[in-house]
Amino acid sequence: MAICKQCGGEMTDGISCLFDPIFIAGKAYTPVRFGQERGPRLRIEPEECRDCKTPLGGVHHPGCCVERCPACLGQALGCPCLAEPVCEYESTRASRCRAHVLRRVGWR
Repeated sequence: MAICKQCGGEMTDGISCLFDPIFIAGKAYTPVRFGQERGPRLRIEPEECRDCKTPLGGVHHPGCCVERCPACLGQALGCPCLAEPVCEYESTRASRCRAHVLRRVGWR
């Protein structure tokens, strides 16, 4: 069983992830859909992603090795654009750093 942390769906069922925008450095980007990545095209497009099983035209699940970063169009897995914010701890009621609190409410 492979449950996606973002959409909660079973990845091996061949479902697309959420179409929510991806926020990088405060700017919203549309996720790159499977089959719309830049680069050399295969002669025959597969019906689903070889890694996360998303269908053609769907959005890859986080952690997929085929997923592309919408900001730089490089491989999203390990991309510095999508890295966690630098943790600068502030004493708050939530006991979290300011970067993680803002990210949690979508203000990243």
